[in-house]
Amino acid sequence: MNKSLHCALLAACALLPMTAQAEQDSGIRFTWSGFANLTVAKVLSGKQGSYMQWNCPCTIQNWEYVGVYQKSRGWQADQESLLGLQGTLHLNDKLSATMQVLSRPNNDHYQPSVDWAYVSYALSDELTLQAGRKRIPLYYYSDFLYIGTAYPWVRPAPDVYGWPIYAYDGANLAYSRQVFGKWTLDANVWAGGFNYPNNPYDTKIYFGDRTDERWRRIVGAYATLSDGEISARLMMMSFKNDQKTIKADGSTTINLDGYKTDIMGLSLNYDGRSLILRSELNKFKQDVSGYTYNYFLLGAGYKLGDWTGMYTISRYRTEENAFGAAIEGRRTKTLALRWDFNKNLALKAQYDLSEDQSKYNFFGDYKLLSFSAQTSF
Repeated sequence: MNKSLHCALLAACALLPMTAQAEQDSGIRFTWSGFANLTVAKVLSGKQGSYMQWNCPCTIQNWEYVGVYQKSRGWQADQESLLGLQGTLHLNDKLSATMQVLSRPNNDHYQPSVDWAYVSYALSDELTLQAGRKRIPLYYYSDFLYIGTAYPWVRPAPDVYGWPIYAYDGANLAYSRQVFGKWTLDANVWAGGFNYPNNPYDTKIYFGDRTDERWRRIVGAYATLSDGEISARLMMMSFKNDQKTIKADGSTTINLDGYKTDIMGLSLNYDGRSLILRSELNKFKQDVSGYTYNYFLLGAGYKLGDWTGMYTISRYRTEENAFGAAIEGRRTKTLALRWDFNKNLALKAQYDLSEDQSKYNFFGDYKLLSFSAQTSF
């Protein structure tokens, strides 16, 4: 455990008894919540061969922490299972401090990491200023990506969800207000940056040698309009992208030199009494390199009592760029079944059939069967 995280956890533990006493004396209070997923999956079949350090048939189901399943290993529970805890210290009605700690197997063998650590100040009933570390809200499910009870699948489509940088250190301004009768407008603007040395996504999946990535001058905004059944979300973000690879002989290659990058996203969703619809359409475009990445998911489901069935198609594809990079792409069809055992526990099964459309040797085609128990508390 790194020194800063160790100190933070010790401080949090030390604050607990102090907080309990302070609650009686001055109204200061501490609240906490948690979530956990136990996910097991098996590659049933796919393209024979190998990619990087993995034996295939294989599939990547988590890009951030590089969760890869291999047919040769049978049933695996060590790629996506996780435990998360979040605590908030409320100093008064306006000021609070929040920390979220996440433990998962591919994060240095369950070593806890601080995914969120920020301070909030309510400027008004509608406007809140926050500063610290938060997840970048690139997607509809970004704020609760690992809280499995929030969505119908075992996991949101990996064809859409996953970049080398998923957090930022900076500040944001959140706005929420009821408009047009029953409709609610939620908006957020944020700015900051994030440096990730020896990034797992870059190092393990693409380059093999240590690769550092940094997103700087991040500026983004989203707006969500919802009436409880229909929701529409528009997101836009830009940043400067730096990336370098340090090879085994000590030499360094600059892959990306501060290239301006834009990401845009649109989500349209519907939650009826029985019918549910999900969609996300996103585009990543980078100046100089000309790197362009298009990705989407479309899903339809039906709820019957405590059961929800969902069919989803997802796809991503890169375009040829100025550096002559080969096209990478994938198309996946997913069948998911969710049973709400109780209000805090969902049991899920999922079958994925995926076709690799890359123009170079990548992970290949696969069929994957997954089961997951997902809880929030």
